Amino acid sequence: MRVAKLQDTLEGTELALPIHSDDGRLLLTAGAKLNRRIIRLLQSHGYTRVAINDTMSLDIELDDAITFETRLQAEKALGQTVDALVKGQTPNLSEVIDVVDTIIFELREKSQISSGLYSIHSFDANTFTHSINVCVLSLAIAAALNWPLSKMRELGAGAILHDIGKILMPLPVLNKPGKLTNEEYELIKTHAHKGWELLINCFGVGACASQSALEHHERLDGSGYPRNLTGSEISDIGKITAVADVYEAMTADRPHRKAMFPELVYAHMSEGKNTMFDGDLVDTLFSKVALFPNGTILSLEGNYICVVTEQDLRSSFRPYVRILDGPDILKPLEVALFERPDLKIEIILDDYPEEVKKRVSDAFGGKAVDLG
Repeated sequence: MRVAKLQDTLEGTELALPIHSDDGRLLLTAGAKLNRRIIRLLQSHGYTRVAINDTMSLDIELDDAITFETRLQAEKALGQTVDALVKGQTPNLSEVIDVVDTIIFELREKSQISSGLYSIHSFDANTFTHSINVCVLSLAIAAALNWPLSKMRELGAGAILHDIGKILMPLPVLNKPGKLTNEEYELIKTHAHKGWELLINCFGVGACASQSALEHHERLDGSGYPRNLTGSEISDIGKITAVADVYEAMTADRPHRKAMFPELVYAHMSEGKNTMFDGDLVDTLFSKVALFPNGTILSLEGNYICVVTEQDLRSSFRPYVRILDGPDILKPLEVALFERPDLKIEIILDDYPEEVKKRVSDAFGGKAVDLG
């Protein structure tokens, strides 16, 4: 299976995974056939991607960092928390803590986690999805550093609620697709301190956990906000959440822009090592994240089209791929990109080019062979 951009070319394609609404209701079952009406309906709800089965990726397993059930549980817990706050009620954090414990347990089984964190969601759910992903990434860093369980729970609780202050921001400003004015930007910047106040006063979250909300926009060189902290003035929890927050924001699709190419994200964050971000934490993150998740379609230098089939623990940047089209490609070829430095990854594709899709679909049937 693979994740594909939701567009008309998917008409007649079979869903590989069910699609749920933001409140957890089942919308479409796995195996459902997409038609134009369903595609339009999902697009109207803000969905941009779906998991599909096709002849070229039937044997590929999507490997989200956490299970689908845990992701739904997290979205439900966050939704209930936000609803309570909006109504002026004191939220019950027990479900949030339970989710954090589940995420910690599931991450212990992972040597790498997927960059895209595979949630199929609508843009309406962006804040929840971002918060969950930041929690997962933060905990993955902490696990790699062998943090004790008690400290990981504090980090997880803070990270999953790090953007809670945004519920106090005006929606027209928060969801503005274009560039913010100076006044709007200054307003948005207040979400960090407001979130900290909510966590301390309404949630009863400890001071350590609440540092995720207060400090996730601080930078080592003092250029961050809200307090312009530097270096050791920023807590370890704040430093980890900051790295996870920036990475997730840059690698996720947004209504006004597509996700950045993973190697560009790495270059940007590497430039900020030990000036904006803790360098060791950046290195730890990129050692744990699969930058090109299973099912990703890539264009390689030399006019080759391939799909990622499996991760290679030797390098986050060089997965195993199945080359489906290109010069002298007569049948699908399995390649370890780590062993082929000549095959440079150029771009990530939303889907196979139509001519490639037809040619490969017609020819597919023989078992993929190894380049040797």
